[in-house]
Amino acid sequence: MNRTLNRHGLAAGAALLLTATMAMALTPAEEGRRVYLRENCYGCHGGRAGGGMGPNLRGEADDVSEAVHQGEDEGMPAYPKMSSLDIQYLQAYFRSIRTSTEPTFTHWWEAVPTR
Repeated sequence: MNRTLNRHGLAAGAALLLTATMAMALTPAEEGRRVYLRENCYGCHGGRAGGGMGPNLRGEADDVSEAVHQGEDEGMPAYPKMSSLDIQYLQAYFRSIRTSTEPTFTHWWEAVPTR
């Protein structure tokens, strides 16, 4: 009887852990925000991609790949090692800006960003 309870308890614990892990998964836009912050894009393009020293990136989701991999003549450096998945995440983030789904957290290093 005790072994059966232990097995059920272990299975329930594993299911709870799996559910919690799935709940912590970020949306593509949130992952894009994380990439944007991690790569310091905000230093030139502003905290919410509205522009600064670099241009406004809002609404520029379609042109991200070439600009990121090759850089721009106006001063943007190339990031040739950025993965295609990270670029897709950036595109999702740029599409989310100024919508109800726009992520605005500032701590990219947190597993589930809260700020």
